[in-house]
Amino acid sequence: MSANKLIAAGQSRLKKADDSAVDPAVPAELQSQRADSPADTSAFAGGRVLGADDVTGTPEEQLAYVTERLTEIDAIGRRAEDFVVLNKAVLLEVAQDRELHTVAGASNFAQWAGGVLDIEEKYVFELLKDAERIRSIAALGPDLAQHLTKASARKVMSNVITQHGVEVARDVMGEGLAKAAEQGKKRPTAALLAEVAGALQIPPQERSEISDLAGSASRPPLIPPELRAVAHAAKELRARVYAPLAPASIAAALTANPAAVHGYLEDLQVELDRASKRLAAAQRAAAEA
Repeated sequence: MSANKLIAAGQSRLKKADDSAVDPAVPAELQSQRADSPADTSAFAGGRVLGADDVTGTPEEQLAYVTERLTEIDAIGRRAEDFVVLNKAVLLEVAQDRELHTVAGASNFAQWAGGVLDIEEKYVFELLKDAERIRSIAALGPDLAQHLTKASARKVMSNVITQHGVEVARDVMGEGLAKAAEQGKKRPTAALLAEVAGALQIPPQERSEISDLAGSASRPPLIPPELRAVAHAAKELRARVYAPLAPASIAAALTANPAAVHGYLEDLQVELDRASKRLAAAQRAAAEA
């Protein structure tokens, strides 16, 4: 992949700050805010470090503030890690493609890069591979990709995308999130995702119909674009609704802010009622057809 393509991929994954003069090594949400920016900016804006005086109010309000800020800074940290990996990968690719290590008097690229980054040579190539995986899982969309915080989990899902395609990978993530929630985990581990992916099977009748196509035996049949949304509706619902409603997830949310949880659940009930009516109408239409 060319350097320009690598740079473009990195930029599509990460949010850039509006002001080009600010420090590019700091995620956009931590940059100094413009004068016309909203008042409800991040508590960490400008690279600010919080202090004990920031945590005020009743014990419940203090708990909610601490929980929300921990969740926020954890998400920022994950995006910053991706930012670092992607930019290191771009620079390493450029250096390798243009053989810049020879300009430094080194005959071996990995040895030179390892020395610059103070890492073992084998990790130079692992870093490049992980950058490719970060770009690969971006195809899942931010709602699912955000749960792949470990390189090992990214490796599993990147392989699923390569072997089965994005739609199947979304199904794997949905099932993985549901199973993780049942186990009281915030996100699926690499082992859990590998287990779900390993359970993928193509029904025998479909396998026989496509067995004459080279390399297609491991892939599910293609779904026409007109059917795709309906075909994946149930699994999308499981990934986006079922998993967050798991007992462990609800317990953690209630600890942070019971009143907010009550409001969110009421909103969800309204949407589910609407979805039920639409589903009933769709089933009637299907029966008539």
